[in-house]
Amino acid sequence: MRLLLPLLVLPHMLAQQPSLGTSASVARGDKLFAQGCAVGYCHGAGGSAARSPRLRGRTFDRDYLLKVIRNGIPNTAMPAWGDRLTDTDIDDIADYIQSLATAPAAVMGNSAAESPSAVPAEKSAEAPEEHRQGRDLFFDAAKEARCAVCHRLDGFGASIGPDVTKVTAIAVSDAVQVLRYGRPRTVRTIILHDGDRFPGIVLDRTSAASRIFDLTSNPPVLRNLLASEIQSIQRQTNWRHGSAVRGYAPEELQAIWDYIRFVAGKK
Repeated sequence: MRLLLPLLVLPHMLAQQPSLGTSASVARGDKLFAQGCAVGYCHGAGGSAARSPRLRGRTFDRDYLLKVIRNGIPNTAMPAWGDRLTDTDIDDIADYIQSLATAPAAVMGNSAAESPSAVPAEKSAEAPEEHRQGRDLFFDAAKEARCAVCHRLDGFGASIGPDVTKVTAIAVSDAVQVLRYGRPRTVRTIILHDGDRFPGIVLDRTSAASRIFDLTSNPPVLRNLLASEIQSIQRQTNWRHGSAVRGYAPEELQAIWDYIRFVAGKK
């Protein structure tokens, strides 16, 4: 879940104190918010400022919050969640956001999600003219789901997915098919006791907790899960890389592959 609320510039911030929900609904809203909203490329932990507007320390009209969460905002990064969240989920998230009104703006909350361990660079190393298109596509700062969100290449990007230079032995003619239909071996199916299940990459796991990149959203969300929340971690057989590159045309995927091969050849 990625909750992107561009509310900072909108005229729905009110001076009055919000009508807060119960402590139980706020706590549940905190958990839901942490699963996708409290990341570096969204609203930040506890609603602190990140790439999306700060929610912490601000007051919003409840009806407007419910409408935005349910319907999204056209022509912005804020999607509609009415078809993916229950009315109770939406109410609880709104309760949690309203509970942040009196919180200090600079204080981070207890939300469990984090941004990727390495933020993709907006600039990459130089490349010959014939590979600049592939380089620019791999690190495209204007594309939220660019390759560098998950893969590190030539010293830039995030090390969530595998080292892409290690798969360049695959025939060039198969490159687009691999990028679209490949099934990374590191992906697992994460099944929680509450019935939630999602494709993920396990960053680390202990007897007490696990940190797992949730591939349901793109960019992935890093979730901190207690061992008691996890029912099982199974080998993933359904997730395909195509869900991460659906925004690229075949010729663009080919240009990206050629750039990856160029970088691999420099090692």
